Amino acid sequence: MSTVPQKMDKQFDYQRTCYATSADPMDLFVSVDHLAAYLAAQMRGDQNRMRREVKAELERRAEAGQVRRWVEVYGQSLRQDRVDHYFLPAE
Repeated sequence: MSTVPQKMDKQFDYQRTCYATSADPMDLFVSVDHLAAYLAAQMRGDQNRMRREVKAELERRAEAGQVRRWVEVYGQSLRQDRVDHYFLPAE
């Protein structure tokens, strides 16, 4: 059985593949809520618990430089939900 980080890696590979074929920068966008809902459905888990795991993993990856926070790309936003938005590097 796959772990949350492994599932996230697979999803991120898919998003990078979509970006490589479409060149649409929004293919590299990651929302904690959407990713948590997708993984919860895929793993038959609790969405609230999954959200915490996804957020923690994305923050860990942001600290390691593997993903970028919304603030790093676009700067401060008046929308509070932007703290849960990330972007994958194009690699």
